Amino acid sequence: MTEFMGQNNERLNQLLSQPIDVPVFHEVALRLLQMMNGHSYRIEEAIKLVNEDTALAAEMLKHANTSYNSGKSPITTIKNAIVRLGSQQIVNLAFTASMANNISSNPIINTHLKNLWYHSHAVAITSSWLILQIGHDNNDADLNADEAYLAGLLHIIGKLYLLKSMDCLFASGKLQNELSFIDEIIKEHNIQQGIRVIQYWNIPEIYSNSVARHIDDNWKCGTNDYLVAAVRLSCKIHNYVRQGIVLTETCEAFDQVKDELSLLKLNDVNYVYNFVKMISD
Repeated sequence: MTEFMGQNNERLNQLLSQPIDVPVFHEVALRLLQMMNGHSYRIEEAIKLVNEDTALAAEMLKHANTSYNSGKSPITTIKNAIVRLGSQQIVNLAFTASMANNISSNPIINTHLKNLWYHSHAVAITSSWLILQIGHDNNDADLNADEAYLAGLLHIIGKLYLLKSMDCLFASGKLQNELSFIDEIIKEHNIQQGIRVIQYWNIPEIYSNSVARHIDDNWKCGTNDYLVAAVRLSCKIHNYVRQGIVLTETCEAFDQVKDELSLLKLNDVNYVYNFVKMISD
């Protein structure tokens, strides 16, 4: 038993000592975020930056027409996307396209990556939608649907970082493909590593703060509570949908979302559940 625990600790130390610059984001997405945060960019500069990688640009246009542009004339150029959608949504598109294309030749890791993307994208869309819904009745400056979308994407960034790090170690033969080890490490260390990654890449503090509060029972602190509640609620309900758990006010699962529903002033949990189910089908 002692030997087994020692082996696990050694593997954990190997994993957590991996470089923080493991490529979890596309470089263009990060540079675009930094450019937009400067508030002094010109459209031509943003277009040139995005078009440095034609594959990323194509993926961004694909998501622009599915996530932001339903029922309107198609967005066919990056310039058209920037003009129509605005800077924050362009950043969101870049991160969406970046994270959607994380793949591995390792079948175990690749399955995890696909499931992670499926979940994070659903949480991003639902979080943004929730903020828009409550925004109709609340003029609080705390409400920003585009920030909620990116927070939804990034809430799993620690898991993505750990998977990418494991992938490197598996490929080099330093770790073995043990499913129980993968699941255990992701569960125990994803929040800490997510904060570490976001801070390393100088992504605005609002997103590391959201990650830090994601599974904290004392998540309400009076700052960005709506955003955190939206991401927490979206995450939980998407997990329930994937597990086939139907929410009713008498079931145990409902108790896990009551605080978020209350803060967001949502009286009908099925309203949210059905939306998540619709985008997940």
